[in-house]
Amino acid sequence: MRLIPHAYRHVPYYRSLLDSARIKPQDIRTLGDLENVPLTTKAQLRDLPDAEKTARTIDLVQCQSFSTSGATGIPLRSFFTREDALLKNLAWIRSFTHCGVNPFSRTAAFVGRRDVKTRRSWYEYLGLWRRQELSTWEGPESWVRTLRQWRPQVYQGYVMTLRLLAEHVQENDLRDIRPRQVLSSSALLDGPTRRYLESLWGCSLIDFYGSDEGGCLAWECPACKGYHISSDTVILEILNNGKRARPGEDGEVVITNLHSWAMPFIRYKQDDVVTRSCREPVCGRHFPLLEKIQGRLDDFIVLKNGKKLSPHLFYYAVDPVPGIRRWRMIQDCRHRLKVEIVPTDSLSPTSLKVIERNLRQVVNNDLTVEIVVVDAIQVERGKKFRAVNSKFGGPGS
Repeated sequence: MRLIPHAYRHVPYYRSLLDSARIKPQDIRTLGDLENVPLTTKAQLRDLPDAEKTARTIDLVQCQSFSTSGATGIPLRSFFTREDALLKNLAWIRSFTHCGVNPFSRTAAFVGRRDVKTRRSWYEYLGLWRRQELSTWEGPESWVRTLRQWRPQVYQGYVMTLRLLAEHVQENDLRDIRPRQVLSSSALLDGPTRRYLESLWGCSLIDFYGSDEGGCLAWECPACKGYHISSDTVILEILNNGKRARPGEDGEVVITNLHSWAMPFIRYKQDDVVTRSCREPVCGRHFPLLEKIQGRLDDFIVLKNGKKLSPHLFYYAVDPVPGIRRWRMIQDCRHRLKVEIVPTDSLSPTSLKVIERNLRQVVNNDLTVEIVVVDAIQVERGKKFRAVNSKFGGPGS
């Protein structure tokens, strides 16, 4: 693995990290050897000056830089050489192609930046991978104006952004806002939202798992009923209590980006939880599979005994109950789960009792369930909306 000797020679942080573990680059020849390298967190890299975490041999001025969205409250600026940034883009293009996206289609990409990219890439002038960015800091009315002008076949964006657009389309009976394909990313995709978007627009939805640090980590394959790992661009480890998770077992994601020469990411904790698949691919592509994307660590509700509950359990407890327009639950203290519900006209006292009963069963009466009916739940513009959030599930809690 050429990345390890490069990081040891040219990146002060990794030289210090390997020396502290008494590991030399030549000691790392297999995945088992790599597992001896200590883990690195986002907070560790964030707190370092650029000179400590980037390669001395690379001019950062010539690099492309990205800043994470800060969903964990810890935004991180990362640097990639133009060659590595190109490889990241090619990995995304491959995943889109595998999912049946036509390279001549126009894509509306919802991004979490105020200022959207307006300059076209060279290949767009050839009619390939044409992309119009729409800022999530704007609202549905603005998005609709752009969509009508651009007339894209593919919509790509955060789950809640796509849902907000879909609700606006449905409420205003906008029959000309109709994509052929929908691609979701950057947030947990729940079953009811998937069914709602697919039913409204009459097309399939494909989910992607990626990050600024690692690029395209995995993409959904309907034939395999799982997510293909981009194993030729990133080493994706799934750890349960520090050990490699077994098939069918949940675990935390740790990545080693094989194309991050300016700012290496070696055994870097993504703070996400996924499930390793028990199945082998059947679609003819030999990339290994994830069973499910469970969500971020701080999407997990924590019981008094320390057990962490997947956010999927709470979707199952609330979504089937009629009379709910939107909901959010927050574990703001160790013993309480606060649930905010925006009702429709059909919400009844019985529905509220059913929700409370379902949630008590999920948390095994280990937490107090407090349900509050509210007029609205604010979706912060430019931010990922998280329906389940705990102050005790994330790193360092």
